[in-house]
Amino acid sequence: MVLISEDVNYLLYRYLKESGFMHSAYMFQFESQLFKNDNEIPSVEPGSLIRVLQKGLQYMDVETHLNEDGSARLCSAPFSLVGKHVCSLMTDAAPNGRGKAATSRQNEASPGRPQQLTQQAQQRADDSSPATIAHGGHTLVHDTGTAAKEGAKRPAKTRDTTISHLLPTVATSLTAPADDDDESMDVDVPDTERDSQRHSSEPGGKATSNVASGGANVRKTRLIDRAQILRGHSSPVFFCAWNPASNNVLATGAGDGTARIWDVSRPKSDDEYSVVLKHDPLPGEARVAVTSVVWNAQGTLLASASFNGEIRVWTAAGELKFVLKLARQVPIVAMRWNHKGTLLLSGYLDGSIALWDTQTGQLRQEHNVHKGSVLDVDWQDNSTFASCSTDKLVIVWRDGSPTPVKTFVGHKGDVNAIKWHPAGKYLASASDDGSVKVWTMSSDTPVQDFFGHAQQVYIVKWLPRPDKAIVASASFDGTVRVWDVQSGACLRVLSGHTASVNCLSFSSDGRYLASGSFDNSVRIWSIKDGSLFKTFVTDDGIHDVQWAAKGRVAVAIASSQVAILDPLNA
Repeated sequence: MVLISEDVNYLLYRYLKESGFMHSAYMFQFESQLFKNDNEIPSVEPGSLIRVLQKGLQYMDVETHLNEDGSARLCSAPFSLVGKHVCSLMTDAAPNGRGKAATSRQNEASPGRPQQLTQQAQQRADDSSPATIAHGGHTLVHDTGTAAKEGAKRPAKTRDTTISHLLPTVATSLTAPADDDDESMDVDVPDTERDSQRHSSEPGGKATSNVASGGANVRKTRLIDRAQILRGHSSPVFFCAWNPASNNVLATGAGDGTARIWDVSRPKSDDEYSVVLKHDPLPGEARVAVTSVVWNAQGTLLASASFNGEIRVWTAAGELKFVLKLARQVPIVAMRWNHKGTLLLSGYLDGSIALWDTQTGQLRQEHNVHKGSVLDVDWQDNSTFASCSTDKLVIVWRDGSPTPVKTFVGHKGDVNAIKWHPAGKYLASASDDGSVKVWTMSSDTPVQDFFGHAQQVYIVKWLPRPDKAIVASASFDGTVRVWDVQSGACLRVLSGHTASVNCLSFSSDGRYLASGSFDNSVRIWSIKDGSLFKTFVTDDGIHDVQWAAKGRVAVAIASSQVAILDPLNA
């Protein structure tokens, strides 16, 4: 057995990403130089680090309680990853082979351990109730008897009905209602007042108008292999962005130090059909991760940012136009164009934001008000923009003004994402405190404060309808929620993902919502009734999903590939 530090680092990196510590993951990747080699990152199943720890914990348990003569020493104290293990010997054997712990040892605890762990160590172990250690969204199960005994009573647990284990790279599982081509579907979202009244009269009178689970409203399931796969990146693909002016041009950014522009109309999808846009790594490094790719609204310019603090502005053909960077090297976390495509806004890990003139390539403004890392930025119009940070603040700025126009205070945790309403009336923010808040420039307090997610909220997206005020949010709790700002109601709870939901994208007509998760799936939901429309399953976690104007969906996959789906015609 060979233990390689790079393998351990990769498992730690994946654990951080899967647990929702996205920015910690970026920093760890940067400092450990995880992707400095050109070798492809191996496909690793989600939760691999937890499984390794679980196996190691079980081995340590057996080793600790093994007598010299080979017999096992019975012990009722839970075996933990932290702290010194103190055995509680079992006496007065019970019919199930276990007994009461000797009272002389029950109150012993290792020095310095928290009182909560001391209390847990005093509890008797029970075969039907395995000890668990919960951390970072994962549960580590220590069960030495129950699973083995029940295994003889029930058949082996079946895997999900996908064909991903039969194909060498990417497989799809599209789940659809029998009448998925319902052209008569109303493109409007549900009538909020009508739905709220109908569901409030139902037993329980809950405000949530619909709870959809994976397959709850599905009448027919079929497995098909109809995804176009783009190959060329050699590290996880983090971002994808359709060109607004062309439905066949897609930009992607990955951890291999490159962005790419693809022509997806070509019959093949390998390296020769993409333009490779390289970012220069720091001295002594082989590569640097691309942290953002965004087109301007006209589709004439593409900006790609990297972890070394450099922005490169390219033409649609892939020709380098400008290299934009501050005097210091600070990782860029977020980047957005204004509506005219003349100004580029970037947010940095040191809490600063910068405004660039892309006609001259010059720095127009720099602000250093945030006391924590900037996590997202967005434009209200051509001159007003907002930023959010780990300092729990949302700040609104205006081009030409040296001080903030507005500061929104109210979140109790890191603010992970912000998004202006299509008409610019509202600003939605998502936070680690589990809430989605909706703000207006005319008030210092949120006009809506949505709670319902059980864990951190990572992203918010508005329904692309200026006449509606419907916002969707995705959380590490594995659910997507759809909220109505006017009524304050939760219209939909879209359940089915088994891991954190990292990305959302509405179809251009607002009829469907795509969600991507580290459970290796993309789910397409019907906004009209909250049903699961179709599902795409692949071989690794999903970092990004983007819906094109004419119905196709691009999927950025951690296995270094990009999938192009056509869910409306599959």
